[in-house]
Amino acid sequence: MPILELLSRAEKLKQAIVNISKEIDHHLLALSPTTDLDNYKKFLTLQYSYQVEVENLYQHVDLHKYVDNLFDRTRLPFIEQDLNDLKHPLPNRTLQPRCFQHTDFAYALGWLYVIEGSQFSATTLGKQVEAELKLNNQRGARYLAKASECNKGCQLSHLIDNLELSDEQQATLIEGAEQAQQRFKFYQAQFY
Repeated sequence: MPILELLSRAEKLKQAIVNISKEIDHHLLALSPTTDLDNYKKFLTLQYSYQVEVENLYQHVDLHKYVDNLFDRTRLPFIEQDLNDLKHPLPNRTLQPRCFQHTDFAYALGWLYVIEGSQFSATTLGKQVEAELKLNNQRGARYLAKASECNKGCQLSHLIDNLELSDEQQATLIEGAEQAQQRFKFYQAQFY
């Protein structure tokens, strides 16, 4: 029996996107976002642009039915405060979002899985920002503090494993996660 058949739905999703996740993380770390204030501002600008794009997910009608405290999970206000602390202007919102309040549920869940899963790196980056740049959850690093508050990625994995999804919805879930990562890579290329 192939190993993939033994994996849970969330594990299959993670397996489907693991290579691009590693690529994104490696690229970000290679850019040293915490070594100086200019690099950190680029990092925040990248995060801001991406969070603007996904902001609608936190208002998604169907996701709200299944995901606890969805409205409170948005991190956009924290990035805005961080950029303001650092006297850095907010980037222009020039691109149309790919997800809306009524986007297909499985597709939106795939996007949310990627967004919430990115929190695991936030704890490490937050510690580096505090040590190297002397920023914290009161000034300049609210976004990282908010992102690392709790392990929401595991909550989503549990939800994904326990939802009743058709084969088509499972494929759409993976497609949403892949598109979320590709979109982040697009923004990465814009700012670095």
